[in-house]
Amino acid sequence: MPVKYYLEKRPNKKMEHPIRLSAVVKGVRILSTTGFSVKKESWDDASMRVKVHQTNSKKQTSAFINRWLNGIEGVVLEFENTCRVRPSVEKVKEIINSYNPDVNPDDEDLDENGEPIDNTPKRPSAIQYFDEFRREQSISNQWTSGTMECWAAFRKHLLAVAKGNSFDFFNDDGINAFVRYLRVRAKMEEKTVQKHYLNLRWFINWAVRKGYATNREIGMVQPKFKVIEKPVIFLTKDELMKVYKYEIPANGTKVILHNYEGEEYEKVVHDATALAKTRDMFCFCAFTSLRYSDMAALKRTDINGDYIYVTTQKTNDRLPINLNSFAKEILDKYKDCKFPNGTALPVISNQKMNEYLKDICELCEINDPITRVCFRAGQREETTQAKYELIGTHAGRRTFICFALSSGIPPQVVMKWTGHCDYKAMKPYIDIAEKVKAEQMAIFENGLKL
Repeated sequence: MPVKYYLEKRPNKKMEHPIRLSAVVKGVRILSTTGFSVKKESWDDASMRVKVHQTNSKKQTSAFINRWLNGIEGVVLEFENTCRVRPSVEKVKEIINSYNPDVNPDDEDLDENGEPIDNTPKRPSAIQYFDEFRREQSISNQWTSGTMECWAAFRKHLLAVAKGNSFDFFNDDGINAFVRYLRVRAKMEEKTVQKHYLNLRWFINWAVRKGYATNREIGMVQPKFKVIEKPVIFLTKDELMKVYKYEIPANGTKVILHNYEGEEYEKVVHDATALAKTRDMFCFCAFTSLRYSDMAALKRTDINGDYIYVTTQKTNDRLPINLNSFAKEILDKYKDCKFPNGTALPVISNQKMNEYLKDICELCEINDPITRVCFRAGQREETTQAKYELIGTHAGRRTFICFALSSGIPPQVVMKWTGHCDYKAMKPYIDIAEKVKAEQMAIFENGLKL
């Protein structure tokens, strides 16, 4: 927004404040007066216009003054759009002073009842700018399709709360209303609420930089979030090898299993072929540190002797990863198979693979109880589930990292395999590795005491 209007702090003799303007064209800024003055209570800071049905001491109505302010803004915008070089201050002043329409204070727009029509311009809604924000940021930050879907969900929540309101809606009350909606109406976990709040801050700060918003309260409003980090779900060495060596029973086989409380139940095996492929794909991730997306995109041409060369889908990093004997064994199993797009491994959708993976881990009785605590709508929620219910494809990557660190491999070496660029992302895994080392030392010490 190249033109902004505001009231001078000091009033004149008639206790009215002169309306001043600040204009920026191609980086050239000027400050000037408009020739109009109004009482402070007649001015709307949000719209930067005179409130409707107001008149100053010179009998100039709000409709008349606002038409002038709109006109000045219009000629400056037009000049900025057509100007190809950086103008001088004098040139910008000339453009502003050139506005002189044929109007007079008595020339007002009246409605059917003879009442003045409010000509104060309506400011564009925040949601109108959101698509520009998403388009611009997706290009500069190289968002993936998954990230775009997350921002599409954010847009729905933003629209539900802000509706057609401008950025001025997001003062202290508006921000708290957005957070309250996420907690109460959307029933989100506190961690997710915090994430959406941070996204809102990002969006509004972008709008401030662009000149679309003037409200900077988003940086001062700090809602309190009761966030409890979820446990990192990964497989231990014994659990991983159990999955790796597990022979999938034939379709229709009834398997007797036990839950974490020791109770016996029966499970029927379905789609043994998909389960076997899922087992191999998951274990390959656990042996190489690959994410699901990178494993699914791995091509035979990416394999070179004892290495695979992966350009990660998430960060576009080119990573050389050493192949151990377990990873090679899986690749050898499928070396004579031809898959679409020349991939080295069979590909199952992430969603279906997560379902099959839970079935495999259930068959392997990886069922230790895992308790997770979170806050939802201000209430503490505690749930306990068997470990296999919480296993997803990303647990393969976590398993690699946790086992590598607990085995004594330095974090900086592990980061070269995983593509992590800082220790912040590695910290949860380092904490787990230190805990495992402490437990192993206790076992060692107890062995010496026997």
